[in-house]
Amino acid sequence: MKTAKRIVSFFLVIAMTSALFASIGPGLVVRSPLFGLSVDDETPVAMLAVQGYSQQLGLSSLTVEETAQARVLTAISNGQYPVTPGDTYRLVYLDGLKTVTLDLQVDEKLSVAVPGLGTVEGSDLTLAQLKQQILAMVKTYHSYSNPQLVLTGTGSFTIAVIGEVGGTRFIPVWGLSHLSSVVSSATNFASTREVTITHKDGTSASYDLYLALRKGILDQDPLLRSGDVVSIPRAEKMVVLAGNVYSPGTYQLKEGQALQDLISYYGGGVLSSADVQKIRIQRYDKKTGVWQALYANLLNGDSFALQDQDQVVVDTIAPSMMSVTVEGAVSVKEAYDDLSSTALLGNPSGRIFYQFYPGESIKQLFNSIGTRLMTVSDLNGVYLERDGQRIALDLEQILYGSAENASMKLKAGDTFTIPFNQRFVTVSGAVVRSGVYAYVPDKGISYYLSLAGGLSDDASVPTSIKVYDANNNQIDKDSKVPSEATIKVAKNTFVKDIAPTVAIVGLVSSILGIVYIVLQSISEAKTL
Repeated sequence: MKTAKRIVSFFLVIAMTSALFASIGPGLVVRSPLFGLSVDDETPVAMLAVQGYSQQLGLSSLTVEETAQARVLTAISNGQYPVTPGDTYRLVYLDGLKTVTLDLQVDEKLSVAVPGLGTVEGSDLTLAQLKQQILAMVKTYHSYSNPQLVLTGTGSFTIAVIGEVGGTRFIPVWGLSHLSSVVSSATNFASTREVTITHKDGTSASYDLYLALRKGILDQDPLLRSGDVVSIPRAEKMVVLAGNVYSPGTYQLKEGQALQDLISYYGGGVLSSADVQKIRIQRYDKKTGVWQALYANLLNGDSFALQDQDQVVVDTIAPSMMSVTVEGAVSVKEAYDDLSSTALLGNPSGRIFYQFYPGESIKQLFNSIGTRLMTVSDLNGVYLERDGQRIALDLEQILYGSAENASMKLKAGDTFTIPFNQRFVTVSGAVVRSGVYAYVPDKGISYYLSLAGGLSDDASVPTSIKVYDANNNQIDKDSKVPSEATIKVAKNTFVKDIAPTVAIVGLVSSILGIVYIVLQSISEAKTL
């Protein structure tokens, strides 16, 4: 019977151990938060979305309405203000002893008629140049007239915007309106690199608004003229750049520009935490309809060609060699259910590989993974194995910041073991129900004996009760019982020891009685 029980117990232990180790798995890799965003974390969708046209150029979404008086002052102070249809002037000069005041206006042909004197052509002239010609005309006919010309109002005109826009637009502008001021209706996929202006005389020119607004090449954002038509085509190669670069965003590459140009010229270079040896390129395959992930190494110096709609992500560099292991009573799941503090299989052993930042301390390690500690974690029994030595750690004091070794720096290859605090008490011996019972703090042996049904009939007299701690050291039975303690009640072995002797004596007596009867029978037979 005892042999059979031992076999059953052996296989039960094997099954529990197998289930436990099967639940451990290969372990969980956790990166120190000091490294920034995790490489494995998906880049937010917002970062990979194509920016709006105005965002690509850095244009403000706010529209400031200028008053008529403000425009006049701006035109007067700007030496490049061109003669614009609708401009109005006031001309004052002396004709003998009489003061002459005339209100003049620029017509649709950019001509200004001066009554009684003639007409001045204002095409391709600035305000300052037109003023000089009108004053010269007055002085020609009226010497010593001291003429004065003042701009009293600015004109306006309408230009058309066509192409990759939400719909053809006719936008009112004035003499100091630049090309960039009329492109807000362009779609996200409109070109910023080749915007064409066709003038009234049929000539045309293309301009690069990216160079104008992002690189400061101002001649690429010209002033508009009456009769202009602005045409915005679709972008040819648009790429999204995200991650560890100075200027993430949506960029339109010119012919021949590759990955290095995107990161260095457009993105402004990489940050110190960038993984330049594993640049991720997410590319949509139109044939299969799925996204593919490609990788490039900038250190190789290879030219990686990009395609339209590629998404380039510069991930955070991941630590490779510097890691420590934390195993035992730690959770490898994001959330766990502590169903029973006494059920070992309910809280399986875990293993965490923690990739630490250079100079990181033990306190920083456990602050980072503190949410993975469980209610059955024995914080006072934690120990560190380093270079063949075992160093005891009081994790409670480390987390509170009062432990001396809290500031100890991590070292590659360190192994931290967190034991399970098995919160139960074992009661065995001369009790009604021997077994394992849930630990309750501050309870004495009487509490656990009552849970075991009290003393059994075979308890020794006088009663002998001994209490052992988790390390099998006997402790005072009158003190509080700690967790993992064992309470042993001695049994009365007298009856058990004498029973075999009584049985043997009885057997011998029976045999002797039978022998006596047989001998007596033989003796009587001889007598007869």
